[in-house]
Amino acid sequence: MFRHIELPRLRLVLLIAILLRLMDSLMIYAEAYVVTRGGPGVSTTFLSHELIQTATIEFDLGQGGAMSIIYLALVVVISWLFFNLIVPRRAAP
Repeated sequence: MFRHIELPRLRLVLLIAILLRLMDSLMIYAEAYVVTRGGPGVSTTFLSHELIQTATIEFDLGQGGAMSIIYLALVVVISWLFFNLIVPRRAAP
């Protein structure tokens, strides 16, 4: 009963929750930095960690800004693809 009645009604809510969690997982910084400080070597360096390190520690604001715009575009494209592939289109009236 749950699969045929409740799950279709909860589908959009679940999809939005998954999308928000996906976007949140792309913004990981504090956990990896506190636990490993990006090491050993650069094995746990995420894109967000590299972006913050480039902009603040190396003080290369141009490259840091460019990286942040590319990162934003990546998140937008992933979200758009997820939404368009998962959410069914409604037929025109």
